[in-house]
Amino acid sequence: MSVLVFVDESRWDRPEKKDYFATTAGVAIEEVTLPDFSRKMIRLKERFFKKSDIGSYPLRGRLLLNNRSLQSYRKQEFIQELFSLCRLHGVVTFSTTRKCSIKVEKPEYDDFLQNFQRGAISASDKFNEKEMSLLLAYLMERVNSYVLENHPGKQAKLVFKSSNEKRDAIRSSSILNFIYKTTFGGGFYGLLGNPLFAPAPTADGLQLANLFAYIVNQMHAGRMEMKDYFSEVETMQFISSVEQDDFQLRGMNLID
Repeated sequence: MSVLVFVDESRWDRPEKKDYFATTAGVAIEEVTLPDFSRKMIRLKERFFKKSDIGSYPLRGRLLLNNRSLQSYRKQEFIQELFSLCRLHGVVTFSTTRKCSIKVEKPEYDDFLQNFQRGAISASDKFNEKEMSLLLAYLMERVNSYVLENHPGKQAKLVFKSSNEKRDAIRSSSILNFIYKTTFGGGFYGLLGNPLFAPAPTADGLQLANLFAYIVNQMHAGRMEMKDYFSEVETMQFISSVEQDDFQLRGMNLID
């Protein structure tokens, strides 16, 4: 059995702002504990929302933690029960957030330079078949350290939500190029280079990643109502046991 790391993203675009915050979050769950976690998640949804069909109530941050939902005692109690369930099953959190400027995308040129840069890290939070998203690259670095320290000899499997065949293929290509065609990515021995894709409505790990990405992104963007929820997510983050110059690598970070 290995470790599954479910990954999702969150962005807060505001019309009155010239920049935005982008977050990529990861939720690590050991495969051996996932079946029990999923069974308890299903029962939790049934108890609070009276939803008996699997996938009938997918968790989304913008629905559970919008301003109206914050007034619902039942939803807030559900969130606290969910945090307790995560801690019980040893869920480990990761996130990378960056303040980005809204810029007009430059046209791509299919020339020698672009082919030469295949597998490079993108300077933005975007991704294409030739470049790895900067935020995802930082996240993968933390996940790799976590696996090497806590699960030596194993590899983490990255799981993303499936959207459409073309988009999934582009994301998969960017990760494969990064892992197998760059020196930096090739050093991630704790990661399986081939990403997996799953439907979010029936994948509990992806729903958690969506919820945690939303909490982290909103907090960094200045929404103080997320402070207590952010603290909960933060207590579950990976903290490396290896110190370098009095610095410990942490799973959650805000990059320049």
